[in-house]
Amino acid sequence: MSFDDQRKQKPIADRLRHSLENGRLAHAYLFSGPRGAGKEVMARTLAKAVNCLKKKHDSCDRCDSCRRIDENTHPDVYWVRPELKSRRIGVGQIREFERAINLKPMIARVKVGIVADADCMGDEASNAFLKTLEEPPHQTIILLLTTQPQRLLPTILSRCLKIAFGESERTQSPYRAKLAPLLAKFSAEDQRGIVPPYQLLGELTGLLQGTRDEIRASVEAELNLDRYEEIDSKVRERLETQMEARIEGEYRAVREQILEEIYTWFGDLLLCVEGADETLLAHHDQANTVRRAAAKLDYRVAARNLDRVERIRDSLARNVPETLALEVGLLKLATT
Repeated sequence: MSFDDQRKQKPIADRLRHSLENGRLAHAYLFSGPRGAGKEVMARTLAKAVNCLKKKHDSCDRCDSCRRIDENTHPDVYWVRPELKSRRIGVGQIREFERAINLKPMIARVKVGIVADADCMGDEASNAFLKTLEEPPHQTIILLLTTQPQRLLPTILSRCLKIAFGESERTQSPYRAKLAPLLAKFSAEDQRGIVPPYQLLGELTGLLQGTRDEIRASVEAELNLDRYEEIDSKVRERLETQMEARIEGEYRAVREQILEEIYTWFGDLLLCVEGADETLLAHHDQANTVRRAAAKLDYRVAARNLDRVERIRDSLARNVPETLALEVGLLKLATT
């Protein structure tokens, strides 16, 4: 994807291209915004644009450099992602990142280091990373991607040029269409028993598992590690670990979008209890259903339910097993 293809984030694409044309790219950028807003796509596009062999100030998506960046095999474009199990970026990863970007470029004009979910850096990793920002290598661009910039050290924030990405296309995603009937049914039923929450749990876990399977199939097809038949076993193991981390990261991003849809549903219930105007509802196309469900609630229950959805998200962020977090949270939602 080139800058010209970035229609949803055209102002950002135009701004980066203008800086590239005038030789004024910053040494470090902070891309902040919600999941699905296009931060990784823009980071990859910028990495291609500064190194494209065919097109000036943009990417052609066809040359050897662009293809390597798209395939994650470019030796001078280095990605850091949270580790698969801990979902943290450790100091060891940052040390390796520093080593990689301080080496002379092998084939690129500009080395690019990209830290996805930069807010997952712990204190030690953050302090180590700060040293790189204080003394950035020559001909190197560092990109930090985050949904929660407030979790980064102020000293890191102060050394990056900040670019805020807008809201994702949530209303056009398939999750709202899939979730709205399930949430409407759950909200319409008597929630004092355990049957409604377990029915919703079954639907959600099925949706999440299907989503994970789709992401795995897509990433495996894109990376196609089987083409490296004669690759060294250690290198293959590293590539497989990176692939699993990417699958997990993309899955968690989608899961957060699904949880956001659930959160907005219960947020709409609370708004209706408070008598808010219909135009304020996220699910305005379901306004009648939401109002009927809200008519059975008082402010205390509606506010408590919204808080319990947020606690599900907090539990998952703290790596509580997914099924357990959903089961406990939904059972509490069903308790009056």
